[in-house]
Amino acid sequence: MIATTDYVRAVPESIRAFLPADRRYLTLGTDGFGRSDTRAALRRFFGVDAASIVRAARYALA
Repeated sequence: MIATTDYVRAVPESIRAFLPADRRYLTLGTDGFGRSDTRAALRRFFGVDAASIVRAARYALA
């Protein structure tokens, strides 16, 4: 499972305890502050854009 947010990673991490222990659970989030750009550019910078989610899925499947 991959959980992604354009907010801090703590949000999807907060549900980890309620998921089956035998499942891989990756979280992607924007753990940073002080940046100003377009939403798309910020998602790309923090690694929560579509391409980053695909990379995380490939990593999880390997």
